[in-house]
Amino acid sequence: MRSIRPRTNSIWKAHVARIKDQQKFDAYSARLEAFDQAAQALIGLSDAARKECFVLQLIDSARRIEFLQTKAVRAKSPDLYQPYSGSFDPFGGAAVFDKAGNRDDAYWLVYLATFCGKHKGDGWNLTEDIYGRFGQGGVWDWAAVNADPGAFEQWLAESYPEITSAGRSRRFGNHRKFETLKPGPKGLGNSVSTYLAWIGQYGSHEAMIANAQANVGQNPQSVFGFLYDELDQVARFARLGKFDLLCNWSNLLIAPILPDKAYIKGSTGPVDGAKLLFGNLSIAELEEKSASLADSLELSPQGVEDALCNWQKLPSKYRYFKG
Repeated sequence: MRSIRPRTNSIWKAHVARIKDQQKFDAYSARLEAFDQAAQALIGLSDAARKECFVLQLIDSARRIEFLQTKAVRAKSPDLYQPYSGSFDPFGGAAVFDKAGNRDDAYWLVYLATFCGKHKGDGWNLTEDIYGRFGQGGVWDWAAVNADPGAFEQWLAESYPEITSAGRSRRFGNHRKFETLKPGPKGLGNSVSTYLAWIGQYGSHEAMIANAQANVGQNPQSVFGFLYDELDQVARFARLGKFDLLCNWSNLLIAPILPDKAYIKGSTGPVDGAKLLFGNLSIAELEEKSASLADSLELSPQGVEDALCNWQKLPSKYRYFKG
């Protein structure tokens, strides 16, 4: 019998992806049923279409997390953190920095990328142009911004008129769509200044992590919660910004932290999704139920938060959301 060699073309890859998704679909469906029977009634999934849609959103959320974790392992090329190399990817670049022992650069580049976000059309243009000083020469790496904490904010203010008149499209990502480069307390420049002040009180990002561990112990979830509160010191990072930044550090294997809950308090979409799923409970109860569900699903609370937010938009009709 002629041996069958694995195919590597796109059709085969799509087939393998479907099989994996079916396995996840069956696993999440079974775990949801077990949770519904043993822990908490999932009143929002009484309709078959709603349950299927929610499971599909869980799969999408899990894949987004796995994508970053895979990137952390596979990223190797310095081109990933080189602006205008044609391969610039700040998350991949941060992973390369981290592997090389450039821990401060890894944390910093993730912060900058999280502030800007990845736009569905422009990609990482905004992060690339800021990190690459809009092609004026050099980069705003950690050594540059940390050497003179006020220099970045001043540079951005001076460059703002030229930036806004340039032809290249530089838009913020969906989670950051209300941010601005404009000088002032609501702009990126001020946020960077407060970020530098936060890290500066410890001397480095690793020292910042060590301080958190000294306060709450080595448990990755406890450290996550401690840093979530610490991030109140950074301007323009509210509930979602803090959660995204910490999850990005976690998923890229840069920081030894894991989300301890879904942090839906203060949100709109995730709270609406949780109420749809669990019923009209208090925020504290919804938070606790969401964390318990994440444990039952063997999924990060980030995945549950993301799935709840996207599911409530169209509970009975699946739609893929990029972020």
